[in-house]
Amino acid sequence: MPRSRNDDEQIQIGARLKAARLALGLSQKDLYEAIGVKAAAWNHWESGKRMPDPLAMAELYRLHGVTMEWIYAGDPKGLPFGVAQTILKAAS
Repeated sequence: MPRSRNDDEQIQIGARLKAARLALGLSQKDLYEAIGVKAAAWNHWESGKRMPDPLAMAELYRLHGVTMEWIYAGDPKGLPFGVAQTILKAAS
C-alpha cells in the first residue's frame, strides 16, 4: 500500500520531535515523563506512526519553548535561539 500524504507528514513531525528532543539533550524517557505521556505514545509520535496530542505538545512548549509551529509545520520562528540552531542542524 502506498504511503499517503498524511503518513509522510507524520514522519516529518516525528523527525522534528526527535530533533527537538536531541537539541534539548533529553532522553525519550526524560521528555515523555516531563510532559505526562506514556512511553508508547511518545515512541509512536517520534517514529511517525501517530500524530502527537496537541495538549502534550502544549506542555512541551510550556516546559521547553518548542513551538507547535515547529512541530506541526516545520516553522522554526519562535523557537528559543539556541534550541533553534541545534534543531535545524539536527533536522538537516
